[in-house]
Amino acid sequence: MAGTSERALRATLVSLWEQGNYAQLDAIADQLRTQRLRFKGGAWRLHLFYDTVSSPGSASAPDAEWQAHIEKLEHWVESAQTSPTPRAALAQAYLRFAWKARGNGYANTVTPDGWKQFERRVQLARGVLDDAAKLGIHDPGTYRQMQTVALAQKWQRKRFDALTGEALGQEPGYFYFAIAEANYLLPKWYGQPGDTERYAADVADKLAGADGDALYFRIAAAVNCCKRIQAAEMSWPRIQAGFAQIEQRYGATKRQRNIMAYLALGARDKAAAQALFAQIGNDYDLYVWKTKARFDAARAGVDPAKETGPLFEEDQDT
Repeated sequence: MAGTSERALRATLVSLWEQGNYAQLDAIADQLRTQRLRFKGGAWRLHLFYDTVSSPGSASAPDAEWQAHIEKLEHWVESAQTSPTPRAALAQAYLRFAWKARGNGYANTVTPDGWKQFERRVQLARGVLDDAAKLGIHDPGTYRQMQTVALAQKWQRKRFDALTGEALGQEPGYFYFAIAEANYLLPKWYGQPGDTERYAADVADKLAGADGDALYFRIAAAVNCCKRIQAAEMSWPRIQAGFAQIEQRYGATKRQRNIMAYLALGARDKAAAQALFAQIGNDYDLYVWKTKARFDAARAGVDPAKETGPLFEEDQDT
């Protein structure tokens, strides 16, 4: 098996991709999927697999590079008639290419051509996923990309619930499904205030126990870090319990500790925040704090729940 670190696995995948060694890529994906392999912190290696092979390396790469990458994925699909792997990767590539056309700004900033390209590429992704479903192989990647299609095509909640429920029924541990629905239910998308909090509690209760608490933390980390608190009524004690479970089971990553410190400040739990900052030392994470100055401000007690505070940038209606 390729190296167990994220960097090592990504390097292996990029090398195989550049060689056009699709058979080996398929074999790796099958192992990651069937053995449910994870990294430190609990992230699925399969998730990184799709993130790596579905992109030419940068979301902002020129369209010509995206088109060349998609052509290679289409060739892989043709050469692997019974595998869901290239289909999930191709669908994700179409969707990422769609969002490139749309941009990440407010809806009223998108050009007519941007919308046209966005809708066309989303529909292409949906067609690929519909074909993948006919294979009868339940792959987490295909379900997760169909959730993105559902978000982009404004599916009604009942239909989105059914899709997420089916996905979790096939692979309860693939927490990305629940995070996707929690995002869908935010007021900036299709939910009402409180919907995300209620969903997070419900889906964690269904999973139950330590796994449920860990899922609750992951949802909080996704929706409440690191620009603004989008689901302010999530239970801080349950977030703490979930983080503790991840630490115990997988070992918390640098990023998870930094996220937890961010959430502790948002919960106004200064004691917990300071304990986490003591563990972190100077090992801050730029994804969380954006700059060292913001990290230093947070260590000094700046509250990230205040949108006007120095930890925040203008959020985007993506």
